[in-house]
Amino acid sequence: MIFIHKATLTPLEIEKRIEIDAKAIKLMMKKHFPFSQNLAENGFTINEYASVFELCKAPIAAKLLNTQPELNVLMPCRISVYQKDKITFVSTPDLSVQLDILVCNNELKEEILKLYNDIVSLIKKY
Repeated sequence: MIFIHKATLTPLEIEKRIEIDAKAIKLMMKKHFPFSQNLAENGFTINEYASVFELCKAPIAAKLLNTQPELNVLMPCRISVYQKDKITFVSTPDLSVQLDILVCNNELKEEILKLYNDIVSLIKKY
């Protein structure tokens, strides 16, 4: 259900590169949630780094919304950067598993799977 990659870069190095790398595969950054920072600012102790990036590939998003809006639950694409036992990981929901159980237009399904594979390739750079 989730693709997880053990990173060689630190969370901060990934954080500095992710928007630039995402633009290279025509993804636009929508939001960044630096949970370990935001929650700490509100009095909650977060033991290790945790952050989520929301990204969008507009042509696919538009096609999905115009043809199968019930699938908007898959949007936007998310990439998580976190540490566990001081080891950095990068993860994303496995869209190939989700699409296997959803009824979806074949052309749209192929585009979403290509996008997922591009995201996995991006993650593996870290």
